[in-house]
Amino acid sequence: MQVANHIAARIEAGELRPGARLPAERDLAVEYGVAYLTVRRAAQELRERGLIVTVIGRGTSVAELDQQ
Repeated sequence: MQVANHIAARIEAGELRPGARLPAERDLAVEYGVAYLTVRRAAQELRERGLIVTVIGRGTSVAELDQQ
């Protein structure tokens, strides 16, 4: 949950902009010093929150947020 919250905070702060690709999950695991499975769970949480989207063969990127 901490990894998901940290990535969410980076998105909300504008550090990761809509449409920006995220590093590979294995690279994020190294960056955060956690197990690969932890990053997989964090990515699932972020998908459920609607903050990221994953397209097979294209990778994971920050979701385009509605401007309502």
